[in-house]
Amino acid sequence: MSDTAGDVDPEELQRQLSEIKGAMGLAEQYPGRARLWLVAGLLIGLAAVLVQVTFFLYETLGPAAYSAIWGGFCVVAVATLWLVSARLPQREAPAGAPSWRVIYGSLAVFLFGVAGVAGEVARQVPGLDRALLYFGLVIATVGLGLLVTGAVLSSYRVRRRDRLVFYAGGAWVLVYASWLPYVQILRWVGVGLFGILFALYAIAAYVYLTRA
Repeated sequence: MSDTAGDVDPEELQRQLSEIKGAMGLAEQYPGRARLWLVAGLLIGLAAVLVQVTFFLYETLGPAAYSAIWGGFCVVAVATLWLVSARLPQREAPAGAPSWRVIYGSLAVFLFGVAGVAGEVARQVPGLDRALLYFGLVIATVGLGLLVTGAVLSSYRVRRRDRLVFYAGGAWVLVYASWLPYVQILRWVGVGLFGILFALYAIAAYVYLTRA
């Protein structure tokens, strides 16, 4: 018994334990995270539908009312995500795992940077095409965020089966964003349709991630 115990390599044992832990799903390893993705997905879907509605009503609402609606929605969305995040079980991130704040902060800076670069050119095109440019950039950034999320979750030792949800989500969102300017029906109602599809994707992803 003692000889067998003495032959145990602590580093090998730690590696095996890490592999076992790595086979766990997102919902099991980090309880509440799947619910957070569901809430975030539904908020993004709702935001896209509201964008579509306010886009058609822009001239009726006027710039001040339009800005007030979106300012209020952003406050509600951020507050909701903050409250949901605060209620999640706290667990220290694995060594070497990147900061989520840095990742999504970088994506936000990327979006504003790209929008700024395209700003002067956008002002020279008609209103619908200009709107499609910015809507497409936002949707594409959402897709990029999903792909990055799937990649980062590997450092949190989340199993590949669960990470595929984010890879697949990022892929279809990027494809959708690339079709937006070319399909006639999408040019007019593509943002609202994206919101509905993304909300359905968020619900399906939640069911998949929490399935035993």
